[in-house]
Amino acid sequence: MEKTIKNDTLFSKNFVLTSLSTFALFTSFYFLLITLPIYIEKIGGTESEIGLIIGVFTISAVALRPFIGQEVDRRGRKIILISGIVVFFMSMLLYDYTKSVTSLLLLRVLHGVGWGAATTAATTLIADIAPPNRRGEAMGVFGMASNVAMAIGPALSMILLLKYDFPILFTICAGIAMVSLLLALPISETVIVHPKTPLFSKEALFPSALMFTVSLTYGSIVSFLSLFAQKQGIANPGVFFTVFAVTLILVRALAGKLSDAKGRKFVIIPGMVLIAAGLGVLSTASALETFLAAALLYGLGFGLVHPSLMAFLVDKVSDKGRGAAMGTFTASFDLGIGTGSIFLGLVLQYYGFQLMYTLGGLIVLTGAVLLIATNGKASRQM
Repeated sequence: MEKTIKNDTLFSKNFVLTSLSTFALFTSFYFLLITLPIYIEKIGGTESEIGLIIGVFTISAVALRPFIGQEVDRRGRKIILISGIVVFFMSMLLYDYTKSVTSLLLLRVLHGVGWGAATTAATTLIADIAPPNRRGEAMGVFGMASNVAMAIGPALSMILLLKYDFPILFTICAGIAMVSLLLALPISETVIVHPKTPLFSKEALFPSALMFTVSLTYGSIVSFLSLFAQKQGIANPGVFFTVFAVTLILVRALAGKLSDAKGRKFVIIPGMVLIAAGLGVLSTASALETFLAAALLYGLGFGLVHPSLMAFLVDKVSDKGRGAAMGTFTASFDLGIGTGSIFLGLVLQYYGFQLMYTLGGLIVLTGAVLLIATNGKASRQM
């Protein structure tokens, strides 16, 4: 028997606190986005090892997300959210003690576990709150928390790194994670559950597969963009993420509303095409202007696709299996990033940046073709 605690206001206490906690968590995460590859090089890592270390973070999250989603349904959202943030915070405290590729690789596994638990629980909590007729909008607004973090985190982290070096950077990351924990503590539970819940959500598989094709390309961005920018003579690669994130912030809520009104396909397919176009431009970028144009296109596409796919997923699943569905969806997102980091890292090592980003664009277009080919019954959601 499941009892859902209703909340009539989209911008309720839970919505605001969960969004702010998520903002702090993502800010801590994004502080390492472009600085960690530099740290790995500093301790002697190769390009393929950079991809492995970045990728294992998401792979560890992927391995546990289905179980996390099941526990989110069984035990409630808040306890999993708090536990995940605690593990994330403790991991941040240990980064300065990793002086080899092996020790860093092991720490990234632990860090990924905390990340997987916290983000799955937070996303499910927001899905509980969102009114069905504003689901796309809610997902879009909630997603702004991570987008604002992306807008400020990478560029600020490079400034801090150049001025203070890695020990101070890691300490600041841990402090921001603690803020996330403090914000999460007053959050109220949204469901009381005692059912037998599934480990995987079959209804989530198709939206998750589409998300995989998109996040795979994101893996190549987060793992190798800083190295690509340095090769092209661009001093601060954080500006890419700033433009990308600002674009996401401006697009997400509107994209969610549009998908609520016009249907999910109406928004998702053009978004996937724009992502592919952004990667195509990035593959040939040799100047800052082209670099930022790629960020703009990629941000437009991602801002259209992500909230609409999340809303499409929630449309398809029942309240009882929502945690499992979110576990499946977020696992596909992480799996895409991890696969992109490792597989496209190998492509980079042997064939270079241009082919790596071009191949990523083709993979996203394949996902768009699959969505176009589906003959789903006409509905507002599709």
